[in-house]
Amino acid sequence: MLERNLLWSLSAVLALLIASSAISAVPKWLVTPEEAAGAYNVMDEFTSPVAAKEGPGPLIIVRNPKMLQNVRSPVDILVTFEPGKSGRPPDMGTLNVTLIGFFDIDITDRLLEHIRAATLVIEQAKLPVGSHWLRMSIKDLEGNPNERDVVIRVVEG
Repeated sequence: MLERNLLWSLSAVLALLIASSAISAVPKWLVTPEEAAGAYNVMDEFTSPVAAKEGPGPLIIVRNPKMLQNVRSPVDILVTFEPGKSGRPPDMGTLNVTLIGFFDIDITDRLLEHIRAATLVIEQAKLPVGSHWLRMSIKDLEGNPNERDVVIRVVEG
């Protein structure tokens, strides 16, 4: 009887682990359709993002998607943070990402689980069709700031 209960408990735990990994493999909304619809998107009028406040802090290097590239959702996003003019490494705890629009929406909490060392790796991020203007800001270990605006243009897939 004890062996049967132990076996049942182990199989239940295994089933939960498999279910949770399957759930985490499902693409998640980085920006919901409701948020995108509510944001007045001035970036539709421009072909490339305007620069935010460039500072001496960490470099914000968007490796994927490439600037001005049209992508289909879900999209893989890769951003690296390297020492900037100050020469100091990034303080990933200061990373802030905001959806810029008529009303700005802080989406930083949605990204925390995707930080790997000094890299932001988001696989299969769901974004609605349209242009999404994101402002990334970060400081280095001495508090030197830097910002970069990124526009992700999602087309019908």
